[in-house]
Amino acid sequence: MREIDQGQLLASIAATLHDCILSLDADGSVQWASPATEAVLGWAPQDLAGNDVAVVFPGGGGTLLEGAIQRLLAGERVEPFVEAGVRRDGSTVKAQLTLGPVHGPDGITGVIVVLRDVTAQLSEQRELTQALEMSRAHFDQATTPQAILDLEGHLESVNPAWCELFGHGEAWFADCDLLDLVHPVDSEQVVARLARLQGGEVDSISYRGLFRDADGRDLPLLLDASLLRDGSGTPYAIAAWAGAEDPTQLELSEVLSLRAWDTAMVLDAELTITFVASAVSRMLGYGRDDLLQHQVSQYVHPADADIVIGLLDRLQQDPRRSQDVVVRVRDAEGHWRSVLVTATNRLADPDVQGYVADLRDVTERVRGEEELRLSEALHRAMVESTQEGILATAPDGLVIFANETAAHVLGGPVDRLYGEDPVRLLGLHPETRVDAESGLEVHEVVYRRPDGVERTLRVSRRPLNSRNDRLGSLVSVADVTDARHAESVLRSRALHDPLTGLPNRYLFTDRLETAAARHERSPGSGTAVLFLDVDRFKRVNDGFGHEAGDSLLREIGSRLLASIRSTDTVSRLGGDEFAVICEDTGGDEAGVVADRIIAAFAPPIVVDGTEHQVSVSVGIALTPPYPFEEVVRRADEAMYRAKQAGGGRVGVA
Repeated sequence: MREIDQGQLLASIAATLHDCILSLDADGSVQWASPATEAVLGWAPQDLAGNDVAVVFPGGGGTLLEGAIQRLLAGERVEPFVEAGVRRDGSTVKAQLTLGPVHGPDGITGVIVVLRDVTAQLSEQRELTQALEMSRAHFDQATTPQAILDLEGHLESVNPAWCELFGHGEAWFADCDLLDLVHPVDSEQVVARLARLQGGEVDSISYRGLFRDADGRDLPLLLDASLLRDGSGTPYAIAAWAGAEDPTQLELSEVLSLRAWDTAMVLDAELTITFVASAVSRMLGYGRDDLLQHQVSQYVHPADADIVIGLLDRLQQDPRRSQDVVVRVRDAEGHWRSVLVTATNRLADPDVQGYVADLRDVTERVRGEEELRLSEALHRAMVESTQEGILATAPDGLVIFANETAAHVLGGPVDRLYGEDPVRLLGLHPETRVDAESGLEVHEVVYRRPDGVERTLRVSRRPLNSRNDRLGSLVSVADVTDARHAESVLRSRALHDPLTGLPNRYLFTDRLETAAARHERSPGSGTAVLFLDVDRFKRVNDGFGHEAGDSLLREIGSRLLASIRSTDTVSRLGGDEFAVICEDTGGDEAGVVADRIIAAFAPPIVVDGTEHQVSVSVGIALTPPYPFEEVVRRADEAMYRAKQAGGGRVGVA
């Protein structure tokens, strides 16, 4: 391994990867592009070089990338994100972007952008999300407290378990934001996490903190929230689940744990250590008594004292904002360790009364940055930024290079992979068909990690050539376990509601998208959506049992089918909510359909010998004037107004 030129090895790996890789200078100009650029973006590498990266991510779409580049150049860590781009032929591409820094003698001098085409993957995820979206019936009957929020954090819908947990009736939540339920000491933490979710930086969050019930009592809860996206991948709502913790009086260590400060220490106003989490003790090798009631200056490198002073100044000037610094800290063996400190001013918090410093050991990262040679900085950044595990082998088939992602996917440290035979390690079949032109072979294998967990891996192997032909193969490894499971679940989902036989929410959404596509190709007289809700259905369901309620819903579905035109689509969205799509329809025609539906429920519905006088509230919305992405919500709002007016009538958006 030591006789291989590292710069040459990394350059060969970068040129062989499937992902498009761009090297940008500090102004966002493309300096270099990998061979895969032509397959992914339609640009020959030499043609793209010299252009601004905005040629691929133009207009508003480039704003997100531009901001990420500026944060990376400023030394911040940037998580992978998805951006909409344009290929050379004008077609659109959804790309997952991973940014990595390029280091020079004076700091970060450029940016590596690893671009992966995830257009098809996002489409599959969208379909899966729609197929697995919780039905209203399950939502209402679930024992887990659940709620649906809009992107501003307003509670749009809550189930009975949620009402019972917080002690409020359902109507109370109609004018309620999630923050109205959060204890004031935790509001900033919740705001920060929701902001990341609302901004699409993450798809889900999990948070343990303090909330309050209707009587003002503290509720320690675990809150999980996930982003819901529509058919185009645009976030439209947030699904939340809440679970109660043990409502005992919290000690300081429990308060810190609830606020996700499990690697923290607390300093009082004089910088004396008053609390230290066990994880910090383990990281530095000290016993807790070796740290408690000692000045933090005893452990910080003298040369970093000014960094600590500057940190305290910023925390005092803006107590609401956390601050990050890297300082050297002496461990129990006398070694200096580089530690990332995320500090928060909690002097005013009666439960804490100090500065909270969350510590993360970044010694290896800092050492690696310091030891990185300028001659290979560019290509190392490329290889380590990719989302796939990378193994490079010598001609004898043994691994001579592995990145951290490969170690994460395969389990265990990077050092364990050196000298391994990937064919034996991964169980690759020797008779796999090889592409004659590229030499590429692709495998999908079940791999048992050292911890005994089995994962499904996609493995590709191709020749890795260099100028002196001393290298062997490039092996790319990706964990596709979750993707394969999702595909299996998606295939198993039906398109119709099992109770009524009507199209379910997934098929309803698909047909609405089809109507939108037809309208775009040949604009006609428009499309109407009728949103229906059964009036006082809960009274039947609770008073006569769920079986009676199910029989009632089946008859409602039959009457709706008999009321619409042969070209219309009626769907059960969940619970007692139904919707109708009427294509090539104006307001008058939609009104006729709605009137027929209202009239269909004049005769009572008989279930087990009991007559039930049932009515429905109907809301109508048309496109145009409303765009397709708004028409369902507008119809829902019109239905709600009809129901508020007494039910059994039609409202028009």
